[in-house]
Amino acid sequence: MEKELELCSGDNGESVRFLDRRMAALDKNHIAFVTNKAFTDYFGTSRCDHITGYVHPDEREQLEQLLDSYHGEKESGIFRFMNASGQYRYNLIVLQKESRNCQPDTVNIVMVDIEEAYRVNDQLGRNVMRMRALLGIAEEYAFVYDRDTNVICIYRYEIHSREIMFRMDIEQWKKEMLENEYIAEKDIPKFISLIGEIKAYSESFSAKLTTGIRTRNQLKETLRFNGILYHGENDEKMVIGRISEESGKGQKRTVEMIEGLTFDSLTHVYNKKTITEYAKKLISEEQNNKVTLVILDVDHFKPVNDTYGHLYGDKVLERFGEKLKEIVGEDGTVGRIGGDEFMIVLNGINDDQLLRGMLRAIRTQIKWEFIGDFDDLMITCSIGAAISPDNGTDYEELFKKADYCLYIAKEKGRDRYVFFRDEMHQKAYEESVSKDKSTAGTGREMRELRVMSQTMYRFNTDPRGAVKALMEHMVAAYRLDSLNLFLGEELRRVQTIGEILQYCDDAGYVFTDEFMNLLGEKDYVEIGFVGNHNNDAPEFCSVMRQRRVFSTIQCMIGDRNHVKGLLTLDRCKESSQWAEYEVECAVMLASLITILVKEQTIE
Repeated sequence: MEKELELCSGDNGESVRFLDRRMAALDKNHIAFVTNKAFTDYFGTSRCDHITGYVHPDEREQLEQLLDSYHGEKESGIFRFMNASGQYRYNLIVLQKESRNCQPDTVNIVMVDIEEAYRVNDQLGRNVMRMRALLGIAEEYAFVYDRDTNVICIYRYEIHSREIMFRMDIEQWKKEMLENEYIAEKDIPKFISLIGEIKAYSESFSAKLTTGIRTRNQLKETLRFNGILYHGENDEKMVIGRISEESGKGQKRTVEMIEGLTFDSLTHVYNKKTITEYAKKLISEEQNNKVTLVILDVDHFKPVNDTYGHLYGDKVLERFGEKLKEIVGEDGTVGRIGGDEFMIVLNGINDDQLLRGMLRAIRTQIKWEFIGDFDDLMITCSIGAAISPDNGTDYEELFKKADYCLYIAKEKGRDRYVFFRDEMHQKAYEESVSKDKSTAGTGREMRELRVMSQTMYRFNTDPRGAVKALMEHMVAAYRLDSLNLFLGEELRRVQTIGEILQYCDDAGYVFTDEFMNLLGEKDYVEIGFVGNHNNDAPEFCSVMRQRRVFSTIQCMIGDRNHVKGLLTLDRCKESSQWAEYEVECAVMLASLITILVKEQTIE
């Protein structure tokens, strides 16, 4: 007889019987002449008896028919049996013959209490979550290889989730590691040997490699690959292993360096550079599955910052990122692309209904995550999605279409998802792209040129009045949330039209090399999406994030060698590209202000 399933509890270390499989051998009269202890304990008897005496009267005939008609093939059924407490409980009963059984006309049965099985499943699930949490605390990396599929998976564990770093055919993975120089040249022979050990199902193996596998080749580090051959039930076998740091005097890499290179420091999801490169690579290589780009942001995030402060706002973003990873699980990868905007790359969701289910789950669970946190507002999310190859096979095109759908979701009232459908969105999308490229057909550019012409004419007689009027016009016509002028040696804010932004008393960042690099050869910088510059201008982006500025035009007053001031045109409610005429008019306004400063008619 087989033993009952016993597992070790993670709470107190004691051996706990989770699931008792009641086993017995029945003769042709349905009498149990051999039983295990679990069987007798369950029914409260140690004597041989008719199994049909314990089944519910309404199901006795059905059980007898199952037993009498049994011919040796594995069969099963669900019946109600009375336990020792006098309760009828549903049990799964499995019938099977064993060749070593020397007695004719006998049958072996295995019984499992279904309610007990549910409890065991729940307990096992909790144990798995505990183990994931323990692995996540140490930020463990692990790998699994299955010879039946020839697929290797490499995971990164976090407290609330498990991130899939690689999941592909092992030969394809080997090729990618070598072609992209993920393995130091001196360790290539050891890496090839490691692949051989894994594929050969070696009982145990270990290899030390210098590799960029954990940083996507942004930094090489020395790692130890330890693996064993796992033997499961029914002759199941697979290789499982652990990837850990190899300590030593020459090991200069730190966890913080890896985090900074790959992950967003606030939300602990992938940073913009990493998630973008991953998306581009997946879209270009994936042939068998659809790849979905999902762009989403936090609704009503600005009021949270304004009312409760930026520290609380950062906490909201952190919880938002954690929840996204929990919802998406192993179906996708989550990254933060700037401010309160995130991107999810879903791979293998090939059915529209499944995609709807995923987007609905994100929308609903994000809402429930923050329900009750605020009395006067509700934290929700707006979602836009585009699918490759249905909506295109180029990352930039897919991103723009997903971003367009996000815009539609916002326009329709937020707290909803929209995914790109050619029959519904293609025509309007093309028109919006056309407007971005040229606004001549709308007459808007001509009207703005007339305004500038009138401003220049008025500037001759009333320069300060002309500049002020142009500023007010721009705030209204260009959908600005705030227009700011900074002057003096410390670039203090001297004038604001529109909303007075927080942390906006000065523009000292202008004197940094970082900002000068943003300017390039020009005396102005035009940024449609501030988050795009998190990597090349982190300090500048930090200032903009504090002010909740998503899009900005910033023009020097004077020139880069003799800075007299700074003019900023800021949008705070959403990211958007600037029209060419808007940039040109902003530069012209800065030129007029420069004239006033030189003539000392403005302070």
